[in-house]
Amino acid sequence: MAKNVGILASMSWNSNGWQNQATTEDIAKSNFDYMKENGWMHEDLNFGHKKYALEENGTYIAYTPQFNTLPALEESKYVEIVFLKSFNYHLNKNYIVGCYAFPDIGHFVRNADEDNYHVYDFGNVRAIPENIIAFTTPLHITDDICSLKGYLPKGKKLGKMGYNYLDYSNVLKILDEATRLNRDKKLDSIKYKFLTDGRYKF
Repeated sequence: MAKNVGILASMSWNSNGWQNQATTEDIAKSNFDYMKENGWMHEDLNFGHKKYALEENGTYIAYTPQFNTLPALEESKYVEIVFLKSFNYHLNKNYIVGCYAFPDIGHFVRNADEDNYHVYDFGNVRAIPENIIAFTTPLHITDDICSLKGYLPKGKKLGKMGYNYLDYSNVLKILDEATRLNRDKKLDSIKYKFLTDGRYKF
């Protein structure tokens, strides 16, 4: 049986690239009721790793609402990459917008000295900055595209309320397309590690 090497999880759209507070329209158009009810989204800084303070251990913390209940340890123990997808309401399309490679998944408090962390004070996935990529050109995805290109396990559809587990083949195919669309040495390095490390070839 193929092991889960990756996860595809959702977050709300942020017109400021997940580096600053979302716009009022972003919040109103969010697919997550919590965001609409509270008027802000905790994932606002998910790709602010070049802008905001890192934690003492050198990691940067992000948040996805779909990890409020953490993945089961047995099912996620081999996970080495979390791809983040979001619905771009401007274009009415879903995209994979970036990734956290070789991450830790859990409940993490932001303790670094950063004013914004008084509000954005916790998260549930973290990685070192060289393993965090915001795609300049995101990957458009639909159920049909995922089936045709092998982005999801056979017979699976994009999770509406939950995340999707990915096997090794799915991860490589997403990375293949991501590296084709984006010239990024860090992304190339992440793909190379998956290609050459035998632990992932189950």
